[in-house]
Amino acid sequence: MGAGLVAFTLISVTFANLTGHGVVHTGANAIVDTGHVMVRRDVSGTIHVVDPATDTTIASYPKARDQFLAGALRSLQRMRGPASEESTRTFAVLRIGSGSVFLEDTKTGDRISLNAFNRAESLALAERVAAHNGGQK
Repeated sequence: MGAGLVAFTLISVTFANLTGHGVVHTGANAIVDTGHVMVRRDVSGTIHVVDPATDTTIASYPKARDQFLAGALRSLQRMRGPASEESTRTFAVLRIGSGSVFLEDTKTGDRISLNAFNRAESLALAERVAAHNGGQK
């Protein structure tokens, strides 16, 4: 009887996956590209997230003692190469349906999670970038 239950379950799941009947796709793991940004730092240590196409500031983060975003950006920039290219480096802001936000180096494909920066702040950044670009892609 137990083997019959296992077989019925496997047949039901296989049928549902093949036909799509009884399957609900939530999009909880869908990756959404909210837009591309450049990151600049001024002499006071404030980080500015800038739209590379229009050169307008989307968000600014003043220097703080525990500034995770600055460390994340330094890590991505070290992975990419020489600092002379820093002014032209672009990053994609990616949001996963569950609420995780990542910063991806568009040249190397390296990603770093911004949720340690502060989940609310990282989601707010993704929303600002999406709003600036006319919506999510």
